[in-house]
Amino acid sequence: MSHGHKAHHAHHPKKKEEKKEPEFSMLPLAGAGYYTYSPSIRQYATFETIEVILDLNRPDAPIGVGDMSFEHGGLMQPHHSHQHGRSIDIRPLRKDRHRAPTNINEDSYDQEATRLLVEALLAHRNVKRILFNDTKIKGVHTFPGHDNHLHIETKA
Repeated sequence: MSHGHKAHHAHHPKKKEEKKEPEFSMLPLAGAGYYTYSPSIRQYATFETIEVILDLNRPDAPIGVGDMSFEHGGLMQPHHSHQHGRSIDIRPLRKDRHRAPTNINEDSYDQEATRLLVEALLAHRNVKRILFNDTKIKGVHTFPGHDNHLHIETKA
């Protein structure tokens, strides 16, 4: 029987949806096919981003992995990116395979091995874009400051 009154429902304020950043994991300090050259506090990323490195599995020519993100993201000097756990800096490969820096203008730079690395990265389901200044390597985008490392951007 209705007396013109609406049924009384307890009013619960809606909880505001919090946009949660993905949780970041730390890149294992050692693994098959890579070595690290940045402090571990700068090597956090989404699991999917870390998976890109782990999936490469290059024991014959280990890649040098540098800056990624901080544990909770945020500004990482000197980068404008590296804030959301979806960036990886990787050294170009060297002819002598030493675990040391090189750049596209040095004799130690192995363009062919680096080109093969870029192909493998671009074939990965999670790689979105690579910034690197060797214009002879297909699929990379040039950007100031990227003669001595590849900057990998991932989708997730």
